[in-house]
Amino acid sequence: MARVDSPSNPRIAEAVRQLRDGTLFPLEGPRITAEALDAGIRTGEAFYLRGSVEDALLTRLEEAGSTLQEVSPRVLTRLSDLPSTRGLVVLAPPPLTSLDDLLLPSSGLAVILDEVQDPANVGVMLRSAAAFGAGAAVLTAGCARPFSARAFRASAGGALRLPIAAGVTPEEALDWARSRGAVLVGAEAHGGESPERTASRRPLALVIGSEGHGISAVLQTALDVRVTIPLRPGVESLNAGVALGVLLYVLSSKVSASKR
Repeated sequence: MARVDSPSNPRIAEAVRQLRDGTLFPLEGPRITAEALDAGIRTGEAFYLRGSVEDALLTRLEEAGSTLQEVSPRVLTRLSDLPSTRGLVVLAPPPLTSLDDLLLPSSGLAVILDEVQDPANVGVMLRSAAAFGAGAAVLTAGCARPFSARAFRASAGGALRLPIAAGVTPEEALDWARSRGAVLVGAEAHGGESPERTASRRPLALVIGSEGHGISAVLQTALDVRVTIPLRPGVESLNAGVALGVLLYVLSSKVSASKR
């Protein structure tokens, strides 16, 4: 197959459109591509610079059903603004799970991201959720897309390591948590109880609200527990992504300690 040299090539323009509208998301570079293949992610077209990608990885992509297309550096730059793609961008459909198929074991922990609009925050939260053993993530419709380039980069591959349902309403998220028997725990900047007091309760769904407006009224009203991270005087609050990481650490480490 002839090399594609022009960034305005119709095939490249269509790929850019699909990346922009979220139909596809980019795997940028050999490392994350190999991770995705290991995780069983379905891959589509693979755009590469000759001599920049090991033949073994290209063979794996072909065996997984990807179409390989050699491109020029200018084309790769149009597909990704990341300088460290190391000569490879692979397109893939977002590996989302339907809410009905999202499981939560009786000993499990899930996160509900409620209208978190910053893609970087969404990515960091999914990275933390994967790191601290969350079994599922539910994202309401106001959230940034978890597999947009910016969010996926911030997740550092974490978005591949846990089931994610996205685009649901707060009512649907609440019904899902209740149907799984989960204790609904919300993060509050002030006035909540210590997260350590809630750590042993399972199954548990931890709700983090939007950066500007907090948890939506539907979920706020339904909370079983409100938790607050104690901060030093003069510090108003934490970034939402940082707060989730701290809470997940407390909630998961307390349970891990009780099992020793």
